[in-house]
Amino acid sequence: MFKVTLLCVGPLKSSWAAGGCNQYMDRVRGDLALEVLELPASREKDPARQLQEESSRILEAVEKRSGVLWVLDERGKGMTSEEFSSVLQRHRDAGDAIIFILGGAFGLSDAVRRRAGKILRLSEMTLPHELCRVFFLEQLYRAVQIRKKSRYHH
Repeated sequence: MFKVTLLCVGPLKSSWAAGGCNQYMDRVRGDLALEVLELPASREKDPARQLQEESSRILEAVEKRSGVLWVLDERGKGMTSEEFSSVLQRHRDAGDAIIFILGGAFGLSDAVRRRAGKILRLSEMTLPHELCRVFFLEQLYRAVQIRKKSRYHH
């Protein structure tokens, strides 16, 4: 089964976001081996130190896993849902596991971005962390449905 990991900084705090994430995680079950891993957010007050601490935790977690590394970042390349589905299918066909990284409030360090095989922008607009998680998981579900040619995506 196609293994996908979503590595996030910090837990979901809103019930609406948790509900949305759970809904899409349940929907992809059976099509993907999805793991969502929440790393603790830094308690540092200084944004630069917070970013560095969280990025170190991310890199440490990545070292313990194998897979193609994708970073979700505003500096990345955008793609349509159809393009995303096609790229995921190519990885699936190649037998690749994928690790998607979603940073904390201050994003990701250059060191994390340099490790990425792909940098993906979810939107031209700035989105809050929790909404990014729901949005990404919905797009992951949509990508599966596009591959299956279901009526979800039309």
